[in-house]
Amino acid sequence: MSDTDRKNPGDEDAPGTKQTGENICPSCSGSGRQGEKSCLDCGGSGRIIAIVGDA
Repeated sequence: MSDTDRKNPGDEDAPGTKQTGENICPSCSGSGRQGEKSCLDCGGSGRIIAIVGDA
């Protein structure tokens, strides 16, 4: 599993899952940082995976 396929704590589902998309991380406002450290929710990417569809 590559780093881009890994689910971060802030992700609502795993990357690539149907009816999901990227969104700006609400914890760090997309910066990827929380103070001097990488954001724990997005893993430092500034993006989370959000569920955007309803099945």
